[in-house]
Amino acid sequence: MTGEEVFRSGTLEMSGVPLDGLARTPVWVDLTVNRVLCVIAVVLLVIDLLDYFRLVPHLIYSYDRSRGAEALEHSLGMARSRNTAALIFALPFCLLVDRYALMRPAFWSGIPAAWSAAAVIGMLAAFLLVRTLCYAFFRPRRLSGESFAALRHNLYNYFLLLVPLMLTTVGLLSVLQVPEAVLRSVLYAEIAAVWGFGLVRSGQILSAHGTGLSTFLYLCGLELLPAALLAAVVVFF
Repeated sequence: MTGEEVFRSGTLEMSGVPLDGLARTPVWVDLTVNRVLCVIAVVLLVIDLLDYFRLVPHLIYSYDRSRGAEALEHSLGMARSRNTAALIFALPFCLLVDRYALMRPAFWSGIPAAWSAAAVIGMLAAFLLVRTLCYAFFRPRRLSGESFAALRHNLYNYFLLLVPLMLTTVGLLSVLQVPEAVLRSVLYAEIAAVWGFGLVRSGQILSAHGTGLSTFLYLCGLELLPAALLAAVVVFF
């Protein structure tokens, strides 16, 4: 029997067409919605880049000292630039969360892949809304003016540290071809660490105007409660 006859009589055991499940699972970057959102995020970051660099020294000062956050609020122009930058950085943050599946509640399986990034944006908006309501209901009586603004916007200061850190991590570890599971763990660690540092700074702002017990209670109502509600949605729903 010749070699040609052997190959003619063979049987193809594997399907000649892609399996339905694999054929219907789009790659994240291939989705048109995600591509458009990535382009928008890059354009917005480039537009805001100069203002962000001007803001960096003020951010570093606010990281270094608790009074730095109040000093930033004292400069209306810098405070406005900070708020704008935080809004712009929210889009790449949400895209990273969606791309690396950092938040996947059980109900996420019912969301079409093309709308997954939009759903993450909605979750972030819901979190910020709950946080705003908490600040309205549990506003510290002894804080007013710049001190209260510094406490409320302290999260934004650390968010502007977190997003560039995450983008750098993704770029570096992707070049090194680190497994996605490891990359995801690093991103979780960065989010937890930066949020923790921000929480400590918020506690310092509160402690300068109250007792240790009141500081703890206000932190629970203002920062821990919204975070706990978000975690509960992710874990139980």
